[in-house]
Amino acid sequence: MSNDDSKELSKVVSKALCIDGMNGISEKLTRLSKSSTQVIEFINKHKIDTIYGGSQAEGTETKESDFDQMTVVPDITVCMSKENAALVHGHVFELNANVSQPGYCRLKVNHLGNEECDFLQACQGSIQNLLEEQNDGIFLSSDKFVKFFVNLPKRLGFCVPPNVRHGPCTMCEVHSSLGRYIGKLKEEKDHAYSLQCEEWPHEAKEWFRRKRLHDWPKTEIIDTIKMQSCHAVPVGDRISSNFSREWRISFLLQERELVWSFNDTQLHCYILMKKILKKYIEPTISDELSSYQLKTNLFWLLEEQGTSIWQQENLLQCMTICFERLLGCIENEALEHYFHRKRNLFANKLKNEKDKIFALDKIREIMNNIETSVLECLHDIKDLAETWETSGKDTTVFLQQCKLLPRLNELYFAVEEMYQDIHSHVFEFNICLSSFQYDEKEIAGLIVKDFFTLDDKLSFQGITSEEKMFIPAWYFYSIRVGMLYYRYVKSPINYDRYRECIDDSFFTVEAAIHSIGRGCPIDHMSGMLYIASVHLNEGRVAIANKMVLEILKVDNVLMYVGRCSEKRCIQLTIEGIPEQRQNLKKHMKKEMPHTFDVVFSPNDIHCVPTPVGYECYVTQLNRDKKYKDSILFHPCVYAQFLLCFGYYKIGKRKELENALDQLHSTIESIKGGYQRYRALNLLGNCYYLNGKYQQAFSCFQESISLADNRVQNAATYHICIMLMHILDIFEQISREIKLY
Repeated sequence: MSNDDSKELSKVVSKALCIDGMNGISEKLTRLSKSSTQVIEFINKHKIDTIYGGSQAEGTETKESDFDQMTVVPDITVCMSKENAALVHGHVFELNANVSQPGYCRLKVNHLGNEECDFLQACQGSIQNLLEEQNDGIFLSSDKFVKFFVNLPKRLGFCVPPNVRHGPCTMCEVHSSLGRYIGKLKEEKDHAYSLQCEEWPHEAKEWFRRKRLHDWPKTEIIDTIKMQSCHAVPVGDRISSNFSREWRISFLLQERELVWSFNDTQLHCYILMKKILKKYIEPTISDELSSYQLKTNLFWLLEEQGTSIWQQENLLQCMTICFERLLGCIENEALEHYFHRKRNLFANKLKNEKDKIFALDKIREIMNNIETSVLECLHDIKDLAETWETSGKDTTVFLQQCKLLPRLNELYFAVEEMYQDIHSHVFEFNICLSSFQYDEKEIAGLIVKDFFTLDDKLSFQGITSEEKMFIPAWYFYSIRVGMLYYRYVKSPINYDRYRECIDDSFFTVEAAIHSIGRGCPIDHMSGMLYIASVHLNEGRVAIANKMVLEILKVDNVLMYVGRCSEKRCIQLTIEGIPEQRQNLKKHMKKEMPHTFDVVFSPNDIHCVPTPVGYECYVTQLNRDKKYKDSILFHPCVYAQFLLCFGYYKIGKRKELENALDQLHSTIESIKGGYQRYRALNLLGNCYYLNGKYQQAFSCFQESISLADNRVQNAATYHICIMLMHILDIFEQISREIKLY
């Protein structure tokens, strides 16, 4: 392939990666990922310091990506010297690297706190049980430390997926309906527990002084990284006699900061190299080459050669250069850690000569066929995959066909004006949903203590993109606190559990509505629907119906950024019949209004209309089967359901019929969306209330066919209730016949 064709193909691949639906990879989306990750970490810091890592936090997520997080155990500190250790309180360990390979160390007891740290106590443990005595002192055992947290769920009686050890992490297999919806039958969650270092190790401080000839990283990135902590994680050098006592120094914060600084071409190079590794090398030799080595190799290349070549049209050339440097590392069995140069990432790797030769030969083969290798890895991008197949897998023909593919260019140019806003709101919604990973007592405590701190952020002028991410989080948490207030009005049996978090005066319906009302500006639909739902639950049907009709009867076009539909456009009309549309482009304008899904907790059983309460109830049961899903409804589906339920309550049969038709039409138009079975259950219930038993049964039947067979589905309860009702009717008719 000529150099010009290679440049053209690089542009095509880069564009496709940018616009790959909601899975696009770009510099702008990485910045959004950075903002949302930092906001989630900040909001949840009141509970415990948790750091998110890996591709999900970096903004380089693919369907194969796993979920990584690192909890920093409080009140246990690693110091670099006796002098510094004397100034630190709690349990303090001194880093000891005198018998370890570079990058590894033992943690020697300097002094232990007078009292056990609260975190270990809450985990039913003691620091004394994690220590091990050797000839030269008492050390913290990495092996005992990991095993302690691997067994934590079982010890505390949690009903969660079983944990296994995975290096320094506890790993569990998480099944969720979202995972299945986005094509992940299972998701592996790595959770590391680490200790904070009071300063960087002395050997790593070379990074501060390193001479850089090509201005990478930028000075502002270097300054940010200098301020970040590093951590000790419980894993040793696998060939060391001290393996069970050794720890490794982690630079997770610093590494993700560098990835967040990547431009589009650097991101795409990294993503494609990971895909190529997984496709061509891992099936033959696993655990020898890793994405971490690829990332480190890329860091060094950018520092050594600069960034001038890293442009869209040079993507394939840049990949070849990366592979060329990687070849040298494999041949020499040496790849320096980017922050701790003396640590060799190829130490103890590829020691089998056959595996080493295979890796070298395969990488050379990939480099010689870089165009084909890349295109073979992009099967998950529909437009490219179809064109590649129809071209007969001929790169020249493929490129010619791409030039005749106007949709690719149209979508690419739409990225700037459309996908940026969509993704921004998607990240906002993800921040909101992250609250369901935590006990709601903690959320209540956060809001009560920090309510006005977050409130102040709404009045900022010229706030950063990161600070803007606080706004929807503040709104959503306000809604959740309102639901908490209302829950304990409806179910006071649980009152004492939250007494220390929430003032008694808040246990009123009015206080609940007021708090939810503070969160209504979260979007242009779902915020108001929470209040309408409470009014309907309180029997204030006229108020609820009026609110819903006002929401629907607005001549407006909304950007939909929830998960319950793949269509991104909602056309609201003055007739109150919303239309779902796929294409937003012709409607795009600055500050386009948007809407999220309506989201409920499994604990909201008493706060919602009865059919939604069934969804809450079965989701609680699903927790025993390792499900922790929140309950999502498309805003149009939920609005029309509220109308149907309200009209039924006040006996308006004609209005109920019309609302039912609209609800059915809306659910049909969002086929393929997330948790569709829940929407069908609401529709089936409304048909049942209207006496249309055959249509109701059809809805429940389809719902059961859609939900994973491991999910307890409320449809089965609806069917039983409906059958019992029908049997009661038959018995009543039978008794009346006998009377005659």
